Amino acid sequence: MTFLQPLALYGLPLALLPVIIHLLNLLRHRSQPWAATRFLLQARRSSSKLSRLKRWLTLLLRVLALIGLAFALSRPMTGGDSMFSFSSGAPEAIALVLDRSASMETKTGEGAASKRELALKALEDFAKPWTESRIVLVDSALREPVILSDLSTLADPAMERYLGSTETAADIPATLATTLDWLEENGVATAETVIASDMQESNWKPEGSEDVLRRIKKVLSVKEGSWRTRILALEGEASTNSSILGENLLRRSEKLDLLANLQRRPTGDLPLRIMANLDGVQSEVTAEFKGERFLWRASVPLPEKKNQGWLSLSLSPDLCLGDNSWYFTYGSANRPHAAVRADLPIAGRILRAAAANEKGIPADVLPSSNLNKEDLAGRTLIVLQGNPRTPQEAELLKSFVNGGGILLCFPPNSQEGIVIDTIQWQPAERTSDSESSFRVNAWNENGGILANASDGTRLPLGELSTTTRSIPIGSEPLAYFSDGKPFLSRKILGKGAIYLFSTIPTEKWSGLANGYILVPAIQRLMEETTSTHSPASSLACGSSELVEANEIECLDSLERKKPILNAGVYLIDGNMVAVNRPHEEDSPALLPQEQAVDSLGNDFVSYQKTEALGNQSSRAEIWTVFLYLVLLLLLGESLLGLPGSIKKRKGESS
Repeated sequence: MTFLQPLALYGLPLALLPVIIHLLNLLRHRSQPWAATRFLLQARRSSSKLSRLKRWLTLLLRVLALIGLAFALSRPMTGGDSMFSFSSGAPEAIALVLDRSASMETKTGEGAASKRELALKALEDFAKPWTESRIVLVDSALREPVILSDLSTLADPAMERYLGSTETAADIPATLATTLDWLEENGVATAETVIASDMQESNWKPEGSEDVLRRIKKVLSVKEGSWRTRILALEGEASTNSSILGENLLRRSEKLDLLANLQRRPTGDLPLRIMANLDGVQSEVTAEFKGERFLWRASVPLPEKKNQGWLSLSLSPDLCLGDNSWYFTYGSANRPHAAVRADLPIAGRILRAAAANEKGIPADVLPSSNLNKEDLAGRTLIVLQGNPRTPQEAELLKSFVNGGGILLCFPPNSQEGIVIDTIQWQPAERTSDSESSFRVNAWNENGGILANASDGTRLPLGELSTTTRSIPIGSEPLAYFSDGKPFLSRKILGKGAIYLFSTIPTEKWSGLANGYILVPAIQRLMEETTSTHSPASSLACGSSELVEANEIECLDSLERKKPILNAGVYLIDGNMVAVNRPHEEDSPALLPQEQAVDSLGNDFVSYQKTEALGNQSSRAEIWTVFLYLVLLLLLGESLLGLPGSIKKRKGESS
């Protein structure tokens, strides 16, 4: 049993006052024998035993009433999992684990507190009864154990670094492992660990944290219940919420072309107002769409030419502030250098024209002889029809891709040559007759180099006629022919990628030469290399790259923001960086209760939902029980003190 006012227990010795008073009263009266009273004493001798018992019972009830009053004033509380189980004492330490991911800024209604604020209140209520226990706080963003001198520290503005809102993701298993390590390093014998989280599945990482979860189970089982873990689940979702998730930003000479995912709940058909901040100058744009989800394409004019800059997009405040903003950075508008080498001259001319720059100048031609480093210097996109000539050339192209370049490959006209990495071409296959063709019927229309145009127009892939094809092996398919074989494939290598078409843009192979598919695909690859080689970059908030930064300056706000906690635009060690919330924070999936408890071990882990957060782990004040007990004891004492004549009259009247 624990007490909110343990000082009141010092009043327990006062329960001896009735005994002391009784003994003092005995000293006041001395017995003096008298002949006239001898017969009276003999008459009362028969009832003396009953009177003595009544006096001792009255004295006992008075003592118990005072003891009960002292316990009531000390405000005792239950300490187990039910109201009828009492703990043997407070734990040596209480560990508060706080989920500070971006999704914890969700509010379930107008005027309501965020889930993070509710979690702080719940953790404070949980720890309040155990005033003698050490309290340690471990948040998911920093994962640094902080010892709290008292619970009032949770309201201290200086604790904003450890308790405030963030745009980070969370790793609950790693945070809990850090907490258990602290308990073990400090030799804590008994501990109560409380995890306050909205149970977002991506933050609990059920896949990828198996080793950490096994270690947590082992530690809790070894402690045999002396370390208990409780999960406080903050459930509920925002009834009204809009979110923005940036996909891409392309710098043109006089404008910025951006692509972003917009979502809103509930669905509607009204335009969505978006506040754009371009290098500190604000303006308002609108996105008109119907429904719940929309892939938004827009252009923002550049008032002046700059080598680099930034753009932020913000939605109107709603019930979830953590997903209302996105940040971009942009670099120079110079086109990347593309170069082409083709075994077939006609294919080479078509590919050079498709890879022309904004001024219409075709891509450079690579020498037909063996390539060297000078040939690839300054290039960001290489278009290759055919195979490398030598193993050295294949290794050179592989290094080019690993360094961040894009290699676009078309099948060789023959099987001669060397493979790149593990990629090989199957022998060419042709349609059975001149009237038939291989048809493309499946591709990603919402993203990638075959996506729909900015106005929603589909690329005419379904109308493409392919009479000859050679299927690549060792890559991931992105688009398919109707028989399931890949039309376009990709393989990621290092910082770059290799794209492979299964046909050649010549009349004998396919209709790619008409340009309706080939030109958009190659131009988008050139845009991708522009983004890759831009002096500006983007990182996820809280990522490890930000921890080691030395010089940090916030560009989008005058607030004292930190990139490891807050999204924004920063100048980090001289480089402009857009820091945004991790993409997984936009995943709404929740971890089921059974899986959460099982992942940590069922024996010493309990689960409570939002509506039970104020229950303080089933510990409740029971001072009223002692107050009622005092009243009953006093009532019994008064009944014992009633004169006999009154009792007799009561009996006769009844």
